[in-house]
Amino acid sequence: QLFHILYHTDTPVLLGAPTGSGKTTVAELALLRMKKQNPKAKCVYIAPLKSLARERLKEWSKRLGAPPLKWKVLELSGDTSHDSRALNNSDVLICTPEKWDLISRGWRGVSGGFDSSSASIGKRFVR
Repeated sequence: QLFHILYHTDTPVLLGAPTGSGKTTVAELALLRMKKQNPKAKCVYIAPLKSLARERLKEWSKRLGAPPLKWKVLELSGDTSHDSRALNNSDVLICTPEKWDLISRGWRGVSGGFDSSSASIGKRFVR
């Protein structure tokens, strides 16, 4: 029911559904549309827990990182640290809410490897 809206229009969608009902698949359709419209765009996917972020990283690295897409998928959680080049070169960022909050607000002095340049990258994502 959502395919046409997600893949062929710019209509915003708010989806609330039970666990296991396909919310991630719906997000993947929106991601494919976004990258079709703007190949240089970056997707930020917020996973509520580090374990779910890691699970999504493993799955999407296999599916989205393989040919023909060859997208770079990056996890940002309390257990990871990446430089600004890695953030710039990524296509999909998988974040925990806490880590995304730190990046998007541009906090300084945060343990985990973020510096002012990666904070500014985070601000560009939320424009």
